[in-house]
Amino acid sequence: MSEKQQSRGVAILAILKILKKHTDREHSLSQHSIQKLLESEYKMNADRKTVRRNLSKLMEYGFPIHYQGKDYEEDEIIRKGKNGEEELIMTNWYYDHEFTNGELRFLIDNVMFTAALTKRYRQDLIAKLESISTRYFRSEMPKIDMDIFNRLENADIFGTFENIGLAIADEKQISFYYYDCGTDCKLYPRLNADGTRKKYIVNPYQLVSANGHPYLICNLSPYDDLTHFRLDRIKDSQLLDTPAKPLRKLYGFETGMRLSVYLAEHPNLWSGEAVHIVFRCKQYMMNDVVDSFGTKVRIEMFPDNMMKVHLRASEQAMLHWAVQFADEVEVLSPENLRNRIADTLRNVLKKYDSKSDIGR
Repeated sequence: MSEKQQSRGVAILAILKILKKHTDREHSLSQHSIQKLLESEYKMNADRKTVRRNLSKLMEYGFPIHYQGKDYEEDEIIRKGKNGEEELIMTNWYYDHEFTNGELRFLIDNVMFTAALTKRYRQDLIAKLESISTRYFRSEMPKIDMDIFNRLENADIFGTFENIGLAIADEKQISFYYYDCGTDCKLYPRLNADGTRKKYIVNPYQLVSANGHPYLICNLSPYDDLTHFRLDRIKDSQLLDTPAKPLRKLYGFETGMRLSVYLAEHPNLWSGEAVHIVFRCKQYMMNDVVDSFGTKVRIEMFPDNMMKVHLRASEQAMLHWAVQFADEVEVLSPENLRNRIADTLRNVLKKYDSKSDIGR
């Protein structure tokens, strides 16, 4: 490649970088402005025809580059040329970015609130997200105090995501060690009876997010049901060569699994088979009902702003939810669940009725 050809290649890349950095749908540049930026940022001199030619080449190569009138004829700028013929003026150039500012802010907020990421990881990921935006977005982003998020940190989390993703795609088993939080707010592995780390071997099916945490939905080989593990508590994961047990081999999942239904039936990812549950509460509880169980519920309206709710959910999930809203919710059926809730509340009452142990 000649020096002249290399110079042309550098010029077109420089113009692309300028458009990505300085333009979006709300901010455009004229060809003259692009010339000035080539000179100030890249020490390159280019005439108007060179800039126009490279812009056209970038569009030919499929880059999302636009100019005024490209998408809507009524926005075209037409003038008469020296020969009296009308000609189209191509100006107000901009790069149509893959993500809007709102989408980038959403992704950055999710990075901020994703469990287990270290301060350094958060900073690096946010910097990468900001790098695909314009200078206007970076200048508008508020200064984030990275030290306000006191969380357990697990540097293995990205490797865990990758290994589980590969295992699901290849339909292979995966092994890992699972950690719990100690009283010193550090992670410690679950142990076998002999004190060695307990290794889990699972059949992985789906990654989901619940309550601000990433979870793996999977099956422990000796059993015939689903269970869940938080990814930020997993360490030393390994992709195995052994085939995973197909989901359709599990009891209750012979026809597969609709993830939206499963999450609605297992709020907070409490395990257990979903059953038909009926409870009574005030109508203003509807926000909490939908937030926890989704919209696949049947409602019966009653006087005094009361309602009866019919849904399918895990009994374990409903027990914890009903106890949480014990002063607002009364579970009517199944009877077994109603009795379990009553026993739980009686045990709680005993703790708070007894004053003899206070201060011990």
